[in-house]
Amino acid sequence: MRPSPPSLFTVLSLSVLVTACGGGKGDKSPDIVAPACTVLRVTPEASVTAGFIDPSVTLDYTAATAGACDDFKLVDKTQATVPTTVVASSEWANPNGGVAGSRTIEPRQTLQPDTAYGLQLNGKAVSVFSIGQQRRGALDGEVADLPVEFGGLTGSSRIARSQINDLISVLVEDYARGNPVTAAVLKPLLRHELPHIASPNAAFDAQVKRVRYRSIDASGAPITLSGLLVYPVPSAGGPPVDYNGRPVVIGQRGAESNESDAPSSGRNAMVLIGLGAAGKGHIYFTPDLIGKGDTAASPQAFLIAADTAAHTVDMLSAVNEYFMQVHRAQPGKDLRMIGPSQGAFSAMASIPHLARQTTIRLVSTGDGPFEIRRTLDSSLRAAAGEPRDEYSDKADLSRIPDYLGRTLAALRDYQHLSYDPKTVFGADGQVLPAFLADYRAGKLSGLTPHLLLNSLASGSQRYDLPLAEFRMFHNSKDSLIPARNTEDMIARLKTEGQRVASVERGDCREDSLLVKTLLEFSHSKSLPHTICLPFQIDDFIGRLPSS
Repeated sequence: MRPSPPSLFTVLSLSVLVTACGGGKGDKSPDIVAPACTVLRVTPEASVTAGFIDPSVTLDYTAATAGACDDFKLVDKTQATVPTTVVASSEWANPNGGVAGSRTIEPRQTLQPDTAYGLQLNGKAVSVFSIGQQRRGALDGEVADLPVEFGGLTGSSRIARSQINDLISVLVEDYARGNPVTAAVLKPLLRHELPHIASPNAAFDAQVKRVRYRSIDASGAPITLSGLLVYPVPSAGGPPVDYNGRPVVIGQRGAESNESDAPSSGRNAMVLIGLGAAGKGHIYFTPDLIGKGDTAASPQAFLIAADTAAHTVDMLSAVNEYFMQVHRAQPGKDLRMIGPSQGAFSAMASIPHLARQTTIRLVSTGDGPFEIRRTLDSSLRAAAGEPRDEYSDKADLSRIPDYLGRTLAALRDYQHLSYDPKTVFGADGQVLPAFLADYRAGKLSGLTPHLLLNSLASGSQRYDLPLAEFRMFHNSKDSLIPARNTEDMIARLKTEGQRVASVERGDCREDSLLVKTLLEFSHSKSLPHTICLPFQIDDFIGRLPSS
């Protein structure tokens, strides 16, 4: 069946799309395309010619007043409205006036293959695209065995129960890096202070696999992503494993360069959480996310909420498809998530999407950047000479170039922020004084709505998760992501209108002998930001029920 020719509304809307989806010049926002609304980004974009038959459709916008952009809909080639469901919707008060907002919708039924569709905002076209024949989350090729190469685990894709019950030795070897003195000091400390990692009570062996699946790129077009899958298999002499109804655990990785080992490499520390979860009977996976693994040549959606959520929920679909195809089984709906740093952000960004398909039981976050706008704003103002506040009082301002560069690049590639690195950074990689002066003077206010769209602690998104426990860890001395981020996220989850089972601050054991020892052995700038991680993982494994 050939694609339908463009309709009249398709042709007439192309001129609108030039400004609506392409961004503005300099610091200016795109032109207004609907009464009181300015489109920052919409996906699928007009460049998509063979999109998914079950697309995730997202609109990012600014408006003069709250609710002004609620009339966002999917239409067919006759301009008839296609029934959709709102997956996620949030608005933020812009300190410069008005609001920023993001809304994700999905069609209630599969769209017609090889057909043109459009997106309308307040009755005006903001995108037109064509549907192909692919589904989101479909497996792409074989789910292959993945040899683990981490710590003392080398060369096998099947990890024995006895090895899982000695994960503390694997962790020691990773920390010690071959130094026997360091290993001798750390091992008794880790055994004492991380009892659940030291004795996870694994009842199963674990099978480690690499998954390739279909998800979206920056435009909303199909792309193949990769990820890690770890699941329980019978130990020697043990009974077979029934995967029907098995609970699921999602691990979300922290911030990493495109070139570093992805979770799907088998050399990333996220595999340890997977082994602990699989040993206790859970199906575990970690998406590489775009820019890692199979897509290492692509820009990362660093702290971009909508894309991170899409990549995660699509991998859940792929994992379910694998168990149905290979094991004729349907994993259960119970879901638990854990993520440090960027992974904490990824976990929270994914919740509205995952909650439609699962029952979220536990969310563990560590040192999460939940309030991106205020964190970056405070650090930039401090670097420009203003007094520090609670968002920058412990900040290591020498780390601004790396964090700012990652953030601006992602906003350019995924939210159409007009960004030229030469106007921000000098030849030495440092932030230009002129940029800081302009920011302090309010001349770069066009950046603010882009940051707000990914500031999870301050939006209006409602969390209706009556069975979900939140355990939120954050080192009070974190010099990269201030602990105020987690304090604000906890406060957000406790506000009126939110419904969760519990929200607690996790114990990072900052005065423990283990923390003092790690600080003594390492002089890494990143350590204050990551030192909660072993306690977070230990707490999480201890809270996983054996099944």
